[in-house]
Parts: sequence; C-alpha cells; structure tokens
Amino acid sequence: MKKPLDRIPIKKVDPSLKTFPGLFGGGCTSALCSDECCDLGCDVDAASLEIILQYSEVVEPLIKTAIEECFATPLIKDNDYVGGAYRSTMVRDSDSRCAFHLHGGRGCALFSVWAKKGAPKEIVPTICRIYPATWHRGILFIDSPLREKCKCLETPPDNATLPSIFETQEKEIVALFEIKEK
Repeated sequence: MKKPLDRIPIKKVDPSLKTFPGLFGGGCTSALCSDECCDLGCDVDAASLEIILQYSEVVEPLIKTAIEECFATPLIKDNDYVGGAYRSTMVRDSDSRCAFHLHGGRGCALFSVWAKKGAPKEIVPTICRIYPATWHRGILFIDSPLREKCKCLETPPDNATLPSIFETQEKEIVALFEIKEK
C-alpha cells in the first residue's frame, strides 16, 4: 500500500494561473461574493479531517450540527489528496451552503476556528486554502467556471496591477504541492 502523501505531486501548472489576476486586499474575507463557492461543498482531505475531529467541540457550535453529519461520503482512499484520502461534505438544505459554513453568518467555520481559536491552518481543507486554484491528477489549474462574484474577478482599487492567482496563493501552493513540471 502507498504511503499517504504529505504533499500532492504536480507535473503541470496551467500557465493561466501565472497570468490571471489573483485575490487582493483581504482576499476572500473581503469579497462581495456572499460566499458563492460555499454552495458547492468541498472535499476534506484526510489530514484536515483529523484536525477537524480534534476541534469538533469548537466547530460544532459554529455550524449547529455534529461533525459526522457534515459528510455525504465515507472516507475515500485517493492519493490525489493530502493524507491519501478525502470525504465530501454535505450541502445544507436550509441555506444551500457547505456543512462547514458558519450557521447564520458569513464565512467558513473552519477558517474561523483557525483565525480566531488558534487551530492549525491545516484544519481548512486543501481545496479551500488554494481557491480559486485547484488540481486534479497532477495538474494545477484555475477552477472553472469561477463563481460570478469571485474576488479575483473584482476590479482592484485604482485599477492597480495585481499579482497572479499563483502569486497570491503561492504560500499555500508551495506548502501543499510538490511541483515537478516537465
């Protein structure tokens, strides 16, 4: 059996990641999008899942449900994810948001627990930490189509030139992926 990955191998980076304008200002937290990407749910990598379970007493009051009720799938083995597996989240019927979206508020409970409660940043699933970048089977690219009001589609203040998605997400990309472009 293969050892679970600490970092995901990438053999190709789509060139548009290095030219498309990235997040600016406060990133997603200052976006006008009303958390549009959260209506998709997410795949929680095994490494993040382990931390979420450790912080369940802090997360559950923010989402008003038990952690185990947040998932649509069992743990699925897949070496395309940190930790070698993932679970897909439910999307709530009540508001069509990811199960980890703050109940009655804006934003993600997992980001909140990291930013305000001192949890390791790895509590936030890989896919959420690098958005609007994403990956599949060794290719890193821009999620498409981007949500209509994604922060990277907003006009920057004073029409400033912005760094690319790759540049604004680089710290997380380097931490999560082993890029071996040919």
